[in-house]
Amino acid sequence: MEKTASEIVTVKKNIRLQEWNRQIEEQKASGLSVQEWCIQNGINLKTYYYHLRKVREKFLRSGKAENTQAQIEAERSVVPILTTLSDRNITIEKNGLRITLPENISAEVLIAVVSKLC
Repeated sequence: MEKTASEIVTVKKNIRLQEWNRQIEEQKASGLSVQEWCIQNGINLKTYYYHLRKVREKFLRSGKAENTQAQIEAERSVVPILTTLSDRNITIEKNGLRITLPENISAEVLIAVVSKLC
């Protein structure tokens, strides 16, 4: 079956949105402010917020809006971590989410982070 040009454009847009959704999740998991994360990743701040809005619009259009409250609760459960940066880190990955923590993180904070993931 031959794809029409509009179907191809739609697929490309969806792939781009998925990639930006992944990057937005990376920023959230990084513990950095949006501005700091954008600087480290060479992304213009306005570009980041534009794509954040597009990802949120797609989320609302897809009928997942009823999960918004659960998502808000999950975001509130993020454990803030204030540490100095180190060249050696601990990386935890689950369901496409990657969290990088400094190697000198306290056991208490590490346990809190892992318990939120499970």
